[in-house]
Amino acid sequence: MLAVYLACLVAGAFVIVLSLFGGGDTDLDIEASGDIDVEAGELDAEPGGEGTVALARFLSARNALFFAGFFGMGGALLTMLGAEPTATLVASIALGLTAALAIHHAMGYLRRSQSGAVPGPAALAGARARVVVGPTRATPGKVVVSAGDRTHQLVARIHDGCDVDHFETGDLVVIVRVQDGTALVAERSFLA
Repeated sequence: MLAVYLACLVAGAFVIVLSLFGGGDTDLDIEASGDIDVEAGELDAEPGGEGTVALARFLSARNALFFAGFFGMGGALLTMLGAEPTATLVASIALGLTAALAIHHAMGYLRRSQSGAVPGPAALAGARARVVVGPTRATPGKVVVSAGDRTHQLVARIHDGCDVDHFETGDLVVIVRVQDGTALVAERSFLA
């Protein structure tokens, strides 16, 4: 049984470390919204209710990898310490489930709080931006705006209600709204 524990430990730990430090997205989350969608393909199934959706979210590759890694770690350590095989198996399963539940709840919290989410166009309305390429009434320009910990460059057009006919590079403007990916900008006093 030690070989099974070590295989789970190595597989789980390898993929977890790779996903943490490799910068790649190795996650295969199951999206639950009406039909159950899997990124690699679609599974046409009618969920039987919130319990089925919650179970589908829990049975993600991320949670399985955390389960495998901690199951393997617990089993390998207890086996090497000479613990009774049945107790080792039960303790390893409990440790794996605890790790899977912990990461599941942590990712659920991040999803609910939208931490790290790119702000939508509505979130940029009212934000101050710096002109990078000066727009005129006839030609678009470009602005840079910081939202949270990210900096965005947007194509910019002058808002119809703006009193100014052009902006120069370096001017500070306000984004009145974002329409079809284009920031409609005006002088900073426009929204005051």
